[in-house]
Amino acid sequence: MRAAATAIEWPDDELAVFAVLKGPLFALGDDDLLLFRERHGRLHPLRPRPADAGAAEGAVFDALALLGELHRQRNRRPIAATFSRLLDATRAHAGIALRPAGEQALANVLRVLDLARRFEAAGASSFRAFADRLTAEAERGDAAEAPVVEEGAEGVRIMSVHKAKGLEFPVVILCDPCAPASPRLPSRFVDPERKVWAMPLAGCAPNELLVDAATLLQRDREEVVRVAYVASTRARDLLVVPVVADEELQGWLAPLNPAVHPAPLLRREAAAAPGCPAFGKEAVLDRPDGALTALGVPPGLHRPQAGRHEVVWWDPRARELDREVENWMRERDLLLVDEGAARATRQGHEEWQKRRSETVERGQRPSLRVETATARASSTAGEGVDVAAVEIRTSPRPGGRRFGSLVHAVLAGIDLRAPSEAIASAATAQGRLVGATSEEVAAAAQAVEAALAHPLLRRAAAATECRREDPVVHRLDDGTLLEGVVDLAFRDGDGWTVVDFKTDARPESHPQYAAQVRLYCRAITAATGLPARGALLAV
Repeated sequence: MRAAATAIEWPDDELAVFAVLKGPLFALGDDDLLLFRERHGRLHPLRPRPADAGAAEGAVFDALALLGELHRQRNRRPIAATFSRLLDATRAHAGIALRPAGEQALANVLRVLDLARRFEAAGASSFRAFADRLTAEAERGDAAEAPVVEEGAEGVRIMSVHKAKGLEFPVVILCDPCAPASPRLPSRFVDPERKVWAMPLAGCAPNELLVDAATLLQRDREEVVRVAYVASTRARDLLVVPVVADEELQGWLAPLNPAVHPAPLLRREAAAAPGCPAFGKEAVLDRPDGALTALGVPPGLHRPQAGRHEVVWWDPRARELDREVENWMRERDLLLVDEGAARATRQGHEEWQKRRSETVERGQRPSLRVETATARASSTAGEGVDVAAVEIRTSPRPGGRRFGSLVHAVLAGIDLRAPSEAIASAATAQGRLVGATSEEVAAAAQAVEAALAHPLLRRAAAATECRREDPVVHRLDDGTLLEGVVDLAFRDGDGWTVVDFKTDARPESHPQYAAQVRLYCRAITAATGLPARGALLAV
């Protein structure tokens, strides 16, 4: 996968391209690649395909064309999608799964896709950045194996004692019993106050290790006991400890010897082990010539020197130890399937594809369509209530979006009965917020004062209920959810009056303005059950 990322990002790297073509993704043979090299030169994903390419060369050209397409689109699609497209096009999932340790290999490949998704979620910059990250992790040795067995599932996991800290398993088998218990020389000397860390290097030890060697070696021996304790306490139901029946091992598992070896005078007294097969008399397969057999611990149930538990010493002859590992069994299980099972598998896959297509189709259909009143008014002329257009603006005066925002802001917050001084003060404050000029502030104050003097706004000031800059949401007949903001709506008499302020063009020259007010009237009528009239006020 790292070679594929390199070939996709740097198509001029012929070694990476060759590695991908020869590797398990494309699995092209040496004869095809050498023939292509002889006839066409370099292996380059961006080279054009000649019309006279043969069948063998065509396979190479097809592979190069795929790498070239992935290179051109690598920064236009998600990183994980680029790898997925490569795996799907080469049908690599099945090929990788059929390799030795195929489950682990496939899990590692899928882990690369998961890393790509996390990399993008964290704010990925480019495909090249992810390719560099894969290379850097591989060089540092940070690329860990993907877990094949999920937590809580049945399976075998191999790990160091330090990685097993905090975990618990039904059965734990301790390994490497001959690993040394502690080094001959101290492993390290640490002095936090002096900020000193001393350790041997290239067979040479610093003076700090040699001066207090006895104390440091004692600390290392205590660390061995702690490691053995951590390893043995990972087991919940069964702990398997490697031992030698004739003598106690002195490796890193030496602290466990009193807990598994019986006392010297009682070592030949073995009872029948419940739940176990019939054992022989020796727990050792073979001994050197002349060795004493009476000193060994026989198979069976024993009481160890320390603790109140019981230990079963196993007879190695009760196990089939010399059985060869049949690596081909997994491939046979994957390939040699009976016709009925294959037909059921195909049928199940087809049904899954059908359900998936239906699910994708349902997911592509929007369950809710939202549209603003402004956008809806631009696409429809509207019908229903009549909208009156009134122009009270003075000219000449400033215009533009900033001036319109200023006028709307002052009309949204000003008291509808405010005097001229209050209007000017509000226009000045809002002008600072939008960065308006003094000319725009003065013109806005004049426009607002003229609007407040209009009979429509005088009615609004005296109305029993008045709303300004009020958001409305209304579901139309076609299911669309309409949303917008009403500049002014007041209730007097038996209905509502909706007023929309305009500061740019003449309302009669833009029919969408009236359509927008009609939509607001329909929304208010639906919400209150009262009739609504519309008005456009050009200020």
